[in-house]
Amino acid sequence: MATQHAHSWWAEVDEVRERIERRRTDPDRSTNERRTVRIEGRRAPAPSREPRRLVAREAAPKRAMEGGRGSGSFARQDRIVLWAVLLGFALVLVAAGTSQAATRLGDRTLHVPMEGRDVRHLQIELRRMGLLKAPATAHFGPHTRAALRRFQRSRCLRPDGIAGTTTIAAIRARKPRCHDRAATAPRSPRGTMRARVATWYGPGWYGRTTACGNTLTSRLLGVAHKTLPCGTKVRFSFRGRSVVATVVDRGPYGSGIDYDLTWAAARRLGILAIGRATLHADH
Repeated sequence: MATQHAHSWWAEVDEVRERIERRRTDPDRSTNERRTVRIEGRRAPAPSREPRRLVAREAAPKRAMEGGRGSGSFARQDRIVLWAVLLGFALVLVAAGTSQAATRLGDRTLHVPMEGRDVRHLQIELRRMGLLKAPATAHFGPHTRAALRRFQRSRCLRPDGIAGTTTIAAIRARKPRCHDRAATAPRSPRGTMRARVATWYGPGWYGRTTACGNTLTSRLLGVAHKTLPCGTKVRFSFRGRSVVATVVDRGPYGSGIDYDLTWAAARRLGILAIGRATLHADH
C-alpha cells in the first residue's frame, strides 16, 4: 500500500512539473491565458443601443410638438397685436369724425377742454356781446368759460360755465339781460308783503365775488334773486323779525325757491336752523 501511494504522489508531481515546464517553454500561451482569464473575469456585457434609439425616436415628436406650440403662440400674439392696432385706429377715426361732425352750435354740450367749430361759433357770439376779449381759437379754455359764466349770470342762468341746451338757446335767441327785463316787468305796490320761499347760503363761499360784484362775507346782509336788479332793497319778515337785504347775487336755482339769503340776513330772521322757510317779502 505504501508503494502505491508513493507512485501516485510522484505521478502527480511529475504532472505538475510538466505543466510548469510547458509554461516556461511557451510564455506567450501562458500570458494569453492569464490575459484571457483577467479579461473574461472583468468584462461587462456591452450596453444595448436600442433603448437610446427608442428614446431619441420618442423625443423627436415631442420636440416637434413643442416647436409647433411655440410657433402657434407667437402667431396668436401677432394676431392680438394686430387687432389692438386696428381697434385703436378705428377709435381714432370715430373721435375725429365726431369732432368734425359737430360743426353747428347746439349739436353737443360744450365745456373745458373741448375743441371744434361749434366752440369757435360760441366764442364769436361771446365776442359780439363784448363778454370775450380773447380771439376765437376753437378751443374751450378758461377765458371762454369765464365769459360764458358772465353771460349766464346776466341772463339769470346757472353760472356753471357749461354751454348746455338752455344756455345755447339763450345765446341764439339773443335773450335780454335780467336787469332790463326786471326793469320793465310789472311790480307789486311798494309795501305789499307777499309769501315767498327762501333759503340761505354762505359758509364755504366766503371770499368769493358774487354776480353783482360784491365780496361774500359773514357780515354781508344780502340776498340772491334771479331777476331783480343788483342793489335792489328787499324787506323780509318772519315771525315778528324783519330785515332789509340788498340784492348782491343771482339765484337760487332750486325748484320752488324765490330768494337765497346770506348767512347774516338769515341769522337776523332766525331761519338758520330751519334751512328752508316761508316768509314775507315786499318783492
